[in-house]
Amino acid sequence: MPKMQAFLMMRQISSGLVSDLRFAWRQIRRRPGFAASAIFVLGLGIGSSTAVFSILYEALLKPLPYPGADRIVFLHNAFPKSQLALSGVSSVDYAELKRHNEIFSATGVYYFNDLTMTGAGDARHVDPVNASASLFRVLRVKPALGRAISEEDDRYGAPKVAVLSDAFWRSAFDANPKVLGSMIHLNGEPYTIIGVMPPDFHFPYPATQLWLPLALKPAEWSEMGRADKWLQMIARLAKGVGPEHAQAALMAVSHHLAQQYPAFYPENVGWHFTMQPLLEEQTKPIRVWLLLAFSAVLCVLLIACANVSGLLLIRSSARSGEFAIRAALGAARYRIIRQILGETALLVGAGCVLGLIFASWAVPLSNRYGPFLRNARVETETIIFVIAMAFLSTLVAGLVPAFVSARMPIEQALKSGSTRTATRGSRWRYALVAGQIAVAITLIFTATLLSRSFLKLMQVSPGFSPDRVWSAAIALPQTQYKNEEADLRFFHRLQERIAALPGVERVSACTAPPFNASGVLTLNVSFPGRADRVNQPKAQVVAALPGYFETMKIPLQRGRAFTQQDLSLRVVVIDEEFARIYFPREDPIGKQIGIGGEQDRPSRVIGIVANVENSGLGGPHKPEIYAPDPEEMSSSMYLVVRTKNDLDITSAVRNQLAALDPNVALFDVATMNERIAQSVKLRRFIAWLLNGFGAVGLLLAALGLYGSLAHLVELRRREIGIRMALGAVWQHVIRTVVAQGALVVTAGVLMGIAGAIFAGTLVRNQLFGVSTYDTVAWFAVSGILAVAAVLAAWFPAWRAVRIQPMETLREE
Repeated sequence: MPKMQAFLMMRQISSGLVSDLRFAWRQIRRRPGFAASAIFVLGLGIGSSTAVFSILYEALLKPLPYPGADRIVFLHNAFPKSQLALSGVSSVDYAELKRHNEIFSATGVYYFNDLTMTGAGDARHVDPVNASASLFRVLRVKPALGRAISEEDDRYGAPKVAVLSDAFWRSAFDANPKVLGSMIHLNGEPYTIIGVMPPDFHFPYPATQLWLPLALKPAEWSEMGRADKWLQMIARLAKGVGPEHAQAALMAVSHHLAQQYPAFYPENVGWHFTMQPLLEEQTKPIRVWLLLAFSAVLCVLLIACANVSGLLLIRSSARSGEFAIRAALGAARYRIIRQILGETALLVGAGCVLGLIFASWAVPLSNRYGPFLRNARVETETIIFVIAMAFLSTLVAGLVPAFVSARMPIEQALKSGSTRTATRGSRWRYALVAGQIAVAITLIFTATLLSRSFLKLMQVSPGFSPDRVWSAAIALPQTQYKNEEADLRFFHRLQERIAALPGVERVSACTAPPFNASGVLTLNVSFPGRADRVNQPKAQVVAALPGYFETMKIPLQRGRAFTQQDLSLRVVVIDEEFARIYFPREDPIGKQIGIGGEQDRPSRVIGIVANVENSGLGGPHKPEIYAPDPEEMSSSMYLVVRTKNDLDITSAVRNQLAALDPNVALFDVATMNERIAQSVKLRRFIAWLLNGFGAVGLLLAALGLYGSLAHLVELRRREIGIRMALGAVWQHVIRTVVAQGALVVTAGVLMGIAGAIFAGTLVRNQLFGVSTYDTVAWFAVSGILAVAAVLAAWFPAWRAVRIQPMETLREE
């Protein structure tokens, strides 16, 4: 019997819901203009939030494609009591940590490489990662074809092998399964292809094409190897070990090593091993910016819902007589609430469809032009998000109109034109509009701050002249160019060829041009004959050929630049930051510096150049050393060419390179202006995004204010007509309407100021050269808001002035 009663109750409820939805559909069809407006506003809000969520999910929330990925951590060397950034680990650090199987069940290391591949068509640059065999055990991923790197492969001197990524296998080998066992040449050395990874395996980053054995030399495992923190390390936590316990155990290991090897692990700078989840490490550069964008788009959705709620209040006010009659005939209040929520749900549902269409268009656009991951798309999780947003939007947009309509006094509602009934809904509408204005002010202020910050950042001098400077990387085959002298001969001949090209002004080469940190080495430095004045002195080291400073137009402050004769000498040029930190009260020229632990073979300072923004515009500047020493150079170097005009010399350089050595490929081609633009791409994208969201929010808020004031004029049409018939002047009528709008705007502004101050404190760390109380930003927001408010209030006021008193009285 109870089951039958429950069944009958559910049937009655479902029947009522279907009936209410049918009625709601008829109501919507009667007012297509109202429905179109509501659906468009909701579609804009839901579509924007869905598009940003798709990017957010792909970048930050989507689990990594490795079994038990939440147990994988990334390890660093940390120096919290100094200005040194987190660094990788040394080969000896890796060996030390690998022994602690009570903390980690598996550990692995890798480093990035740049090589030229031959043996499969024309010479081409590839992006490989040299990895320990244990790396694949940490990730627990097996190849789709063949096998992974084994411990035998990882021994120094073992036959060289390679594992291909799925994308590289398809692009370079046409997905031929017979590729296993075939040979390719990387920098002139033969490698046997032993495997192909699955399509969703991209570790450590999407552009990875090959995985090669680490195969370190025996000398690299020696004690002196502790100082070189050049490897990236990941580990899988042992069974039963949580992150807190693992970090505590790492601190104990750190303390033990610091006691045993104080020269390599200095506790006076707070040195210790630290770890963080792998997903957090990989998304660190974009996490804050994406969360900021998502917060902004949720504000737009909130404004959209409030806007639709205001429209529904106007509709409910017009139907107050209908609701009163229903209530008088015995209809329960919950039926009225359910009916309005049903109408809202239909509008939101249509808005979701429109939003999904918008997101399906916007997400691929972001993949193409945005600075985020390239494979974001509308997935199942996105649909779940849309369903959740539909439910919340229905509640946010529909609850206020539903409860206002359900609680409307029957006697007042039955009186035609009851001002008290209209006023009841108007108060809620004004409150919603004030809320929209407050949120819009917060958005616009945040967007203005970030835009001002971006403009300030772009005004920072990079420390050199980037105009008309072309750059590209070259990786020389080590089997053919066996030593530094061979490398130098090649680059000298190539420079001569490029210098002879029409339009070329100067040419040089270096290991890492500005705004490209991949080739920069951070090494320990020492000062023979005196104690270190700072803890653990370090500097970035860039190897550069003669003519580099002249080509880049880096100002020489003191001393001299490199000459051809310096290639056989141990000399260096330092930047102003290095001189400021390590030679604060003495002349650095002529002083000796040991680089990378070579205290017995120091280099002499011959010049000081201006600081170059080596960490990106506005970033913390790190002391830098430039060395022409061939030993500091690598087989991978960057050509830098200054041209006499803005011409693209890429094809001409490729031709000269092919004529010199067809087995050498050119890659990472870009002008210096393009490199600078790439470095601020994320900031620019977010600034534009927030400006767009702010504009949409302000437009919706202004439309909400306009709609509320227009409805006020319509409700008070008779009153205004009588006043004008009795002699009221048009200025008084305008003042009445504008005063009501000013009251709403003032309330919104007061709330918006509080919201803007709070938002400013949240984005403080992302600002450059701008205070959270920036006067220009406040004036900009005030001006924009004033224009929007005047326009929103003016048209209803003008409409009120045009009311004809006699026509109004005749209608009554």
